Amino acid sequence: MTGRNLSGAIDVYFGSTRAVIQSVSDTLITVRAAGAPGPGGVAVTVLTAGGSAGGLTYTYVSQPTVTDISPNTGPTSGGTIVTITGTGLTYTEQVTFNGVLAPFEVISDTSVIATSPPSGAAGTVTVTVTGPDGSTPSGGFTYVSEPDI
Repeated sequence: MTGRNLSGAIDVYFGSTRAVIQSVSDTLITVRAAGAPGPGGVAVTVLTAGGSAGGLTYTYVSQPTVTDISPNTGPTSGGTIVTITGTGLTYTEQVTFNGVLAPFEVISDTSVIATSPPSGAAGTVTVTVTGPDGSTPSGGFTYVSEPDI
């Protein structure tokens, strides 16, 4: 959090739960957010010897869930546009195919579009969606070899 006159910070609260202060300067406080009581926003309050400051909201988000990948098959050369559906996808930070980063775009809280990266071999790999609250491995995506004549 940034502000002024913060060097005397005694406590920081997310809702009614105390956060752990990691570092403080006159203009910056770094904290580890307290455990989420559930998804949604909570008020942030900073306490100093001079009083308290508030007015900020911290939003806890749910871990993403994936319910479908379509299509779930594509060539080893990559480039397949894949729609990932589920919940909590708004805050998606990355999508990987077998650990390889894939370009993606968040469409809505229930839909992300990703492009499969190339794969060195045919076979089924795990597609993982990562958000602020962790990673969700999903069903697989199957790479198939292209025909050779």
